[in-house]
Amino acid sequence: MLQDFKKRIDAYMDLHDKMKKGPVPLKQTTDPAEIKTAQETLSGKIRAARADAKPGDIFTPEIQARFRQLLHPELKGPAGSDARKVLKDDAPPAVPLKVNAMYPAGASFPTVPSTLLLNLPTLPKGLEYRIIEKHLILRDADANIIVDFIPNAIT
Repeated sequence: MLQDFKKRIDAYMDLHDKMKKGPVPLKQTTDPAEIKTAQETLSGKIRAARADAKPGDIFTPEIQARFRQLLHPELKGPAGSDARKVLKDDAPPAVPLKVNAMYPAGASFPTVPSTLLLNLPTLPKGLEYRIIEKHLILRDADANIIVDFIPNAIT
């Protein structure tokens, strides 16, 4: 099951890298306006290439069930109360649960407690897990888009 997840992540990253290079590769810069433009360009290319993307393309039902099993023990009991507190304190308001949606400008990036991250598969550079309320999202940090999500991953 986790091998299937890795295969799906690798396929997404291949697409991501292809879109990043494209006919006009994105250049490195420290100018915030150029970074935002590059991010919007990349997200537009990825969204166009994944126009038919839907929830479950990466987090299949089987993978969702496995992730819930991996997260569950870390949120129970006295040790889990610290993780739950971090999740509650860092929760940003109104993040859409929609594949290919832009992560809202100005919304905070909630911390995922290390106890949870240690139980989840490691992601390649540029992808990250975020927990929004009770939902686990997979975010492409370079393109600032939601790649996929698990609704009610935290019970």
